[in-house]
Amino acid sequence: MADDCPSCGHRFERDPGYWLGAMIINTAVAISSFLVVFVAIMVVTWPDVPWRAALVVTLVLNLVVPVVFYPWSKTLFVALDLSVRPVSPEEAEAASRRRMA
Repeated sequence: MADDCPSCGHRFERDPGYWLGAMIINTAVAISSFLVVFVAIMVVTWPDVPWRAALVVTLVLNLVVPVVFYPWSKTLFVALDLSVRPVSPEEAEAASRRRMA
């Protein structure tokens, strides 16, 4: 991922440890997808739940979802952060200098 936006110069990592929020979003989506799929498998196949198949499906899901969703979690976190904490005049000036360089 680029350090700065190529069109406006906005620095993505605004503070040390900035991407922790993106990891939290990614973890929440992974856990939510696991729960939805696991409960759906149980509801659809009750009372004879295929536990091994459920285990395999949910393990694969828990390996794939965090990897595939991580870029989107970063995008969502940047959008949430900018909506809560808009770009300061100092950041805008630094972005302008980076864009000109």
